[in-house]
Amino acid sequence: MSKEKALEIIKIAGYCIAATAVDNQPRLRAMKFVVTDDFKFWASTVNVSGKVKEFSRNPKIELLWLTPDGTELRVEGRVDITGGLDKKRKLFELHPGMKGLFKDEYDPKLVHVEVVPTRARWKTRGFHEYQEIQL
Repeated sequence: MSKEKALEIIKIAGYCIAATAVDNQPRLRAMKFVVTDDFKFWASTVNVSGKVKEFSRNPKIELLWLTPDGTELRVEGRVDITGGLDKKRKLFELHPGMKGLFKDEYDPKLVHVEVVPTRARWKTRGFHEYQEIQL
């Protein structure tokens, strides 16, 4: 399957649930990601968020988008929070909703979150097998 299917699901679903694990305890939260041209997933968070500490301790993550009709997209990957000014500036372009949360790319509270996917798959509602998306 193609990445276009993933983009379609993300557009319909909007937000996703991001799953991490710290000290064998699962952690879930809703997040809004944008997709870059090279199929990486970018979001922002604030530097005092618990996510920053979790990402530093264990960079493994899984993202789940769910559309109203029950179609799922699951993306496994690794989180990188080292993005500099260029990535932060580009994130403002890709995700205009950040303008209400952060002053600009120089805002010291802004953390650029990048998920580099290692696996992506999707399925329709019901008991079906997941379809792999070629990365």
